[in-house]
Amino acid sequence: MTTENQNLTDTPPEKKVTVRCPRLGHQIDFSYCQSENYGLPCFKTLDCWHNLFNVHAYLKKKLSPRDFEKTFLKQGKPKLFSLLDLIEQAKKNKETPD
Repeated sequence: MTTENQNLTDTPPEKKVTVRCPRLGHQIDFSYCQSENYGLPCFKTLDCWHNLFNVHAYLKKKLSPRDFEKTFLKQGKPKLFSLLDLIEQAKKNKETPD
């Protein structure tokens, strides 16, 4: 986190403040981002809101350490590996007679 972000308040902006969601492609307010992921924040929340308020500090206080890690620190498989897995599964399915 940069020094600039540490000077921001850790209070979410008013509901009328919105950002463009890179996943949905339109403007949304912070309340959507907080619970988009089955009650947990969207994994992009830190990226999308960091310049408007200290979202990192806010979510560290709001979430349990386990939920914070699950949402923001666990890295999923890179897309390339997922695609390779799908190709391997398709090859196996093709080789298996019906």
